[in-house]
Amino acid sequence: MSNSLMEKMLGLPEFVITDFKQNDNDMGFYVETKERPDVCPACGCYMPNLVIYKSRKQTVRDISALGKRSALIINRHYYECRECGGRFAEPLESVGDGERITKRLRQFLAIYAPYYSFTDLEREFQISDTTIRKIFLERVNALPKPCEIETPKILGIDEICLMKDDYHRKQPWAIIANGDENTVMELLRNRSKSSVMSFLQSLKDPQNVEVATMDMWSGYRTAVNEVLPKAIVVVDKFHVVKMANEQMDSSRKYFYKNAPHGLKKSKSLFLMREDKLSERAIEHRDAWFEQYPKLKTAYELKESFYRIYDCTTRREAEKAFRDWQRSIPYETDFNGWRLMASTVRRHHKTIFNYFDAPYTNAFVEGLNSVIRGISDSGRGYDFEILRGKVLLSAGRKIETPKTDFDIMAHYPKEFTKDYGASFDNILEAIKKGVI
Repeated sequence: MSNSLMEKMLGLPEFVITDFKQNDNDMGFYVETKERPDVCPACGCYMPNLVIYKSRKQTVRDISALGKRSALIINRHYYECRECGGRFAEPLESVGDGERITKRLRQFLAIYAPYYSFTDLEREFQISDTTIRKIFLERVNALPKPCEIETPKILGIDEICLMKDDYHRKQPWAIIANGDENTVMELLRNRSKSSVMSFLQSLKDPQNVEVATMDMWSGYRTAVNEVLPKAIVVVDKFHVVKMANEQMDSSRKYFYKNAPHGLKKSKSLFLMREDKLSERAIEHRDAWFEQYPKLKTAYELKESFYRIYDCTTRREAEKAFRDWQRSIPYETDFNGWRLMASTVRRHHKTIFNYFDAPYTNAFVEGLNSVIRGISDSGRGYDFEILRGKVLLSAGRKIETPKTDFDIMAHYPKEFTKDYGASFDNILEAIKKGVI
């Protein structure tokens, strides 16, 4: 029962359709190959004398069509070569060796796995999530290596903690970002100095890095200093001012132990910058200050610390910090602020490098919440899957030279520039719900 129209629809020219069955959800194409093999894989004889010694039905999943799951039921022949006596299964162009899915379904899953949960794909195609995971990781492993990605002038290093290790502690993963193009270059399984150094040493053009922004983790700083000695290390201002907010909130919690419930609910009132407060909020805040003068002192310390970053030169900022440090009261209620000042002094050089190289990790900080969203949507991916989802989910930022159609010039591979996964595209994918 050969039907040329159905064979065109199937789109696999090596097969002839012998039967077709369907129900409400599935379609089955009964097929067999049109031609015998022209080479014996055992002896290499061309146009050998072959005989079929047995046939076996093999069911292979295929891409869906017309809103239904689709499968090939192949009447697969097994041949014996009369030239050498060897036996073999007929080779199939559309199905890989040992596979139970077609090559085009494998390619389809590789393309769509970054955007959909494995559970949804498993349900739609009735393929095990183990197979989908394997196909996905094959594509992830084919991603460009650090030595093939463009090296930025501004390199961002941050971390995220999602999964617990064997000791039930949150395991930090390092995020390496291109600060020039706002793209994600890599996720590392841990934030150890050796892991970061290994990545930095594999960069395409390490001498291009002029500034490295990071938090105060010493492993990042020493790794950059050893591998990229000419790069300026800048502690991201977000992590510095975050200390002031934490101290402000600690002060609020210290006072609300014996305070009315309203103070406990006013966290954002004290953490928000003063110029962002409405008149009503300022009145509400000042009412608490009248009852708790030390809370007002803590608030003023927080605001004056923030104003250090309003300075335009390093010298001006360093003077502002010294003045701020002297303004901390000597009472034990403000011990936390003195510890904070001590932390700033220990990291003085890298913190105040910001005023020589005013770059931040702001977009990388935003990426943390995006990665958490991807992880939550997948009900807890492991590291390899989450890394692949981030690096593949929204495509990569790649620049290729424009083609001159008059001469159809061939451009070598080195003319193509890969910057990593675009952060803006990842955000857009999250908004649309495709991740």
